[in-house]
Amino acid sequence: MKKKTSNRSGLLLMEIIIAILFFSVISAICLQLFVKSHTISRDTEELDTAVNQAASVADIIRGTEDAETALREYYPHMNTEDSNIYIYYDKEFKPCSEPEAGYYLEIEKGSSDSGITEYRLSVDKTGSASHIYELEIVIYKQLKP
Repeated sequence: MKKKTSNRSGLLLMEIIIAILFFSVISAICLQLFVKSHTISRDTEELDTAVNQAASVADIIRGTEDAETALREYYPHMNTEDSNIYIYYDKEFKPCSEPEAGYYLEIEKGSSDSGITEYRLSVDKTGSASHIYELEIVIYKQLKP
């Protein structure tokens, strides 16, 4: 008598290997999507905070006659180089000194012609060449008679 061997177990093993391969490829794709969404979320939060900080500084500049003195009151660790003002922030966008900085806001004072003063504010990450956010403001001062 001949004994009949079944190839049924080999086919089942092949099906299981294909299913595991399929699920591992799909899980790798899903993992990449989660990492990408986390990166986008972090960048969006960074941009939102940069916009808020630049808007706050712009409001201070617009609301005072002497912007540098007013800014020094709110940001005691700020630095002034030439006509630029630098305000430093830590990783959580809290004002700090330059060595602890993760971000900085640069204020460039432009021309001041006949009561019109232009400023350019840019928020940058320390060590990065690109700006996170830029804001240009123009202040119109009333001429004294």
